[in-house]
Amino acid sequence: MGSTDQWPPPGCPDLCWPELLTPEDRSVWYRAVITAYAALWEGHVSQAVFAPVSEKEVLELEQRLSCQLPVALKAYHLEFGALSLAEKLCSVSSVGDTPIQPLLEAYPSIVDMLKYEDEQVLELFEDMVVFGDYLGNGNMFCFLRDSGEVFYFDHDDGSMLNPFFTSVEEYLDALMIRCLAEIHENEDAGLDLLAQRHGTGLVRKWLY
Repeated sequence: MGSTDQWPPPGCPDLCWPELLTPEDRSVWYRAVITAYAALWEGHVSQAVFAPVSEKEVLELEQRLSCQLPVALKAYHLEFGALSLAEKLCSVSSVGDTPIQPLLEAYPSIVDMLKYEDEQVLELFEDMVVFGDYLGNGNMFCFLRDSGEVFYFDHDDGSMLNPFFTSVEEYLDALMIRCLAEIHENEDAGLDLLAQRHGTGLVRKWLY
C-alpha cells in the first residue's frame, strides 16, 4: 500500500457506480481510479504507469488487424496506454508484452480444438480480437470485429467463447470497479456491484 497516511488516498472515487454522462466524465473517473491504484502499489513493481500511445500507433495496429478498434478502447489507449490493473490490458505495439491481436494468433491451438466444429463456429473465432489478458492464465477478453461486443475466451471450463459485455466500455467500467474494490479492501462489495449490473452468472464465470 502507498506511503500516504490517508487511505484511500485523496481523490480516490467511492466504491460505487458513478453517473457518467459524457466520455469526459468517464475519462476523469478512470484517471482517478488508476491514480489511486498506482498509490496502492507504490513501492512495488509499478502496475499503473500511464503510457499513452499515438494515433499513428493505433492506425498501424488497425492496419494489422484489418479492422478499427472499438471507440472506447482506442480512447483508453490514447489517454492511458496498456496498464496492468486488477487485470492486464494488451498493448497496441506488436512487440513486447501481450499485444492486441486476433484470437487465433494469440491461441493458435484453437484451430485443432475446433476441427470438428461447423464452419459458423470457426468463423466466430476468426472474428475475435484479443484485447485483455485477464490474469495471464490463457483466458482472454476479445472484441468482435464488426460489433465491438466483448466475449470471454475460457479455454478450460465449459464453453470457450462467452458473450460478456455489449461493449469494451462496459468491460472497462467493470474493471474500474474491480480496482476500486481492491483499493477500498472490500472485495465483497465490488462483487455485489458487478452482480447488480451484470448478473451473478457473469461474475461467477469471470472471477471464480
